[in-house]
Amino acid sequence: MTTASPAPRASVIIPCKGHARELGLCLESLAAQRADFSFEILVVDSAIDADVKSVVDRFPGAGLVRGAPGLRAGPARNLGAEGAAGGYLAFIDADCQAEPEWLARAVSALDGGATMVGGPIVDARPWNPIAATDNLLQFADFPLGRTEGPARYFPGCNMALRRADFSRIGGFPAVDLSAGEDTALCEVVLREWPDGLFFAPGMCVRHDGRSGFGTFLRHQASFGRARGILGLHLSHAQVRWGRLPWAMPAVVAKRLCYIVKRQVAWEPARSLRLLPLSPLILAGLVAWADGFRKGCRTRTEGDTA
Repeated sequence: MTTASPAPRASVIIPCKGHARELGLCLESLAAQRADFSFEILVVDSAIDADVKSVVDRFPGAGLVRGAPGLRAGPARNLGAEGAAGGYLAFIDADCQAEPEWLARAVSALDGGATMVGGPIVDARPWNPIAATDNLLQFADFPLGRTEGPARYFPGCNMALRRADFSRIGGFPAVDLSAGEDTALCEVVLREWPDGLFFAPGMCVRHDGRSGFGTFLRHQASFGRARGILGLHLSHAQVRWGRLPWAMPAVVAKRLCYIVKRQVAWEPARSLRLLPLSPLILAGLVAWADGFRKGCRTRTEGDTA
């Protein structure tokens, strides 16, 4: 008589659309996790990519879930969660690498009472100025120097929560955009558990960042557009003002001040990098602000339709 294997304590879910090379590095980092419990890895392939399958096949602890072609990150994560066996769900992206204690720190924070937990996101390619700027503008709230404590949102590339809680809130909200589904999920969590988000400094991942200038600008514009359309952390007045073209300089200035303050407060030793990166920072902020303006306009048009 054979004994069934116990269910894994955690499930790591990776949405993947291409990125076979990066996925290999991600899976290597997960294979090196120092955790005293069992966990499974589920890669959700929404590009039906033979190269992705060959990468997954190299890692015995990883499973492949095939999604519909072109499936966005939120629905891909939901699809992975549907087949997950672990009591905890940890999300990371294919272009990220987890530090060895990443999963153990996530589970420990959840065991300590957090509803959702996230941690630092640092440069995987700090020598590439475009990638470093891309990460700085995306993840200014998640440096290594930030102390543990309450948070109001986490990116989908580094978050974890209990599977029961994820199911209770219905998973990632339906967001037909290339960004914003993770912050929208966090807002749902905060409505259900107002003190539920917790930043754990030991739960660290490294993110590649976009390295092409055009890709970098489009990426930043997509984040700004999603922020405007979804109205994330915005008042009605901010949305109304944000749609006006002449308000763009104020949007750029406000966001720049926010990023500089976070950098000086949490990573003062790295603040000097802001000067050589300033042309790229300004270009990225202008792209973000233009996306934000278009998103706010779309949102206000929908409100008055």
